[in-house]
Amino acid sequence: MSPSSLERENQELKRTMRLMLSKAERNESILSNFFEVELRLLSCTRLSELLDLILIEFKEYFRLSNVNLILFDPEHAARSLLDSYVPPAPGNTLRFVENQRLLKSIYPNQKMIIGSPSEELSREAFPVSESKVASCALLPLIRENCLIGSLHLGSNDISRYTEHVRYDYIQHLSSVISVCIENCINQENLKRLSSVDMLTKVHNRRSFEQEIVRELSRASRGDYPLTCLFLDLDHFKTVNDTYGHQAGDRVLRTVGMFLNKQLRKTDFIARYGGEEFAILLPNCDQARAESVAETLRSKLSKLIFRDENGHPFRMTTSIGISLCEPSHFSGFDLDKLAYKLIQAADNAVYVSKHEGRDRISFKAFSEPDSEAHQA
Repeated sequence: MSPSSLERENQELKRTMRLMLSKAERNESILSNFFEVELRLLSCTRLSELLDLILIEFKEYFRLSNVNLILFDPEHAARSLLDSYVPPAPGNTLRFVENQRLLKSIYPNQKMIIGSPSEELSREAFPVSESKVASCALLPLIRENCLIGSLHLGSNDISRYTEHVRYDYIQHLSSVISVCIENCINQENLKRLSSVDMLTKVHNRRSFEQEIVRELSRASRGDYPLTCLFLDLDHFKTVNDTYGHQAGDRVLRTVGMFLNKQLRKTDFIARYGGEEFAILLPNCDQARAESVAETLRSKLSKLIFRDENGHPFRMTTSIGISLCEPSHFSGFDLDKLAYKLIQAADNAVYVSKHEGRDRISFKAFSEPDSEAHQA
């Protein structure tokens, strides 16, 4: 073999080695990125946080033109956790389906789809796209042999996803995402169940007592007042005795739904105990609080309830109001402030009851240390 031939062969070998080394470095970088993403996925505890990671950060992290997600949600278990969640633009990046027809049409064999999508498949997987999807990876999300969703990764680079390359790491990622989605939904729903009164579907006393401390902390930072209302249904025992406990339960459920519809999303409503409801109104002064309380009292007195036989009856409520001004926050323990705020609202309810019921009363807030100063 001539020297020139040996030199050419040597150069070709060097070129091949450089390509192999470059490919190995690229694969190592990809695997490192996927390992980092996997850890972040597993650390998500809220469904909204997980969706932002998948729909927004995946697009930037893996340099994709489109990321879409379909979730099988027949009982609205996921949607109920996303009341205020706004999916990223363009529209339809996140879709919910109540049956599996679409998922089964995409994955007749529950197998990952790699390559350039047909026009029909592109319309199903990427119904609204900022740019044409030249290649894609469509990943079935499976738990216990059941399709729970579909993740669509799209690229405008035709060579990005090809059927001639194995994508084991992507398939592994889809398994991790499936587990994370299920875990987030289960954890959040369990947390919600532990903080909700099952009869009225508003928060329970335990969650109220936790929330009032958080709201006081936010009010302190924001330098605004926090108002607490206590609503006690008048003569509720008479309802149970006259119409039965099932009628009493219907009254409580109806009042819970009524309060949820009347108040702002920033307000916090809880069943504090028996026939008593507690409400937190952030950034609400005394005049506004009294107006809100009077509106609730008036509207509630006009509600019509019915007993087992359909006979109508009405209820009234006594409302107590207390208010923690920004001047109260300085130097006081939040737990003590919370106790005093609740105590003042509860005392105001007793004033309303004593003065004839079906009315509102305001009780001035007593600072935690004021009694000690008086002693």
